[in-house]
Amino acid sequence: MTTLDSSPTALEELARRLTRLEDRARIQDLVAAYAIAVDDHDLETLLSLFTEDGEFERAGSIARGREEIREFYVAAMDRYSLTLHSPQSDQISVDGDRARGLLTGRAELALDGTLMMAAYRYSDEYARVDGRWLFRRRDLRFMYAVPFERMNAGLCTTERIQWPGTPHRRADFPESLPTWSTYR
Repeated sequence: MTTLDSSPTALEELARRLTRLEDRARIQDLVAAYAIAVDDHDLETLLSLFTEDGEFERAGSIARGREEIREFYVAAMDRYSLTLHSPQSDQISVDGDRARGLLTGRAELALDGTLMMAAYRYSDEYARVDGRWLFRRRDLRFMYAVPFERMNAGLCTTERIQWPGTPHRRADFPESLPTWSTYR
């Protein structure tokens, strides 16, 4: 029979590991709450998930602070009649009251009468504020955003960002990643 080492060092290490797991779970809950708030057009909940000085970046445009983030999402919610965000995988690294994450996901979006399919990544920075994990920064990038009826042709090109009424443009990744062309 093996006995559990109950020395202060072993107990402290166990407590650190448990705290890290709890922090990761709370950050995963934050990510889920964000997706639900966006899909529900619950702007007040959405804003409460960011720090006061939080930032949101999309397509090179950065909204800084909750008021600018509000303006961004009001404009987006006015255009999207329905959204379904599905967070999929995450990598989270916690360091005290700060953390970083890379989240992948997919979305179905009804935009200007067009059903769009998208795959995205968020590069996130999180901060613990008054015991609660919040977004400090979210940087949204797309692998593709293509009308449903053009999925086949739309994914077979590097110009996979095809929002209605805009010129097609190159996808944010994976071609821009250093590993994309150096794996050989």
